[in-house]
Amino acid sequence: MYGFIKGTIDYIKNNQVCIDTGNVGYLVNISEKTYNELLGETDEIKLYTYTSVKEDDISLYGFLTLEELNFYKLLISVNSIGPKLGMSVLSHFTISELVTFIVNKDAKAISKAPGLGAKSAEKIIIDLKDKVSSFAVDEIEYIKEAEDDETVNECIDALISLGFKKKDAQIAVRKVTDYTDLSDLLSKALMFFDN
Repeated sequence: MYGFIKGTIDYIKNNQVCIDTGNVGYLVNISEKTYNELLGETDEIKLYTYTSVKEDDISLYGFLTLEELNFYKLLISVNSIGPKLGMSVLSHFTISELVTFIVNKDAKAISKAPGLGAKSAEKIIIDLKDKVSSFAVDEIEYIKEAEDDETVNECIDALISLGFKKKDAQIAVRKVTDYTDLSDLLSKALMFFDN
């Protein structure tokens, strides 16, 4: 229905943004990641949109990139994944992480998304394993390794709690090649944020 919406932010709250296009304000559902990126934005923004039409509701879902929109469409093509659950999954994981989990058939990791059960996670893997190759991912091996390393996971969680983005935290931790314990890994990873 709509390819994209461009305008300024009238208000933003509860993972929704109202975009003022001139004389009309469009209420668009967004992921937590997009919400965090748009907070405080005063310039004109552009969101690529997906329109969900149901008998009693028409909703817009917005994405900062076409890649994210295309992955979202792929995600909600899975039978048990509706528009709201698909957005919840993209709020919890990056595309890189999801592609990694799908390629490695890691249903346990996917099922950590809020509202997503083990059966739905398995269905995502079955339905999408042959369809995600078009999404460029350079960190597949790393993320799989990180899932198996408790110290690395704890360090990433610590960095996120300090206000860093998950992907940035993962990249910083990856750069540390030698550490003795969690405290050492955290202090060395923090050095990569000083630049």
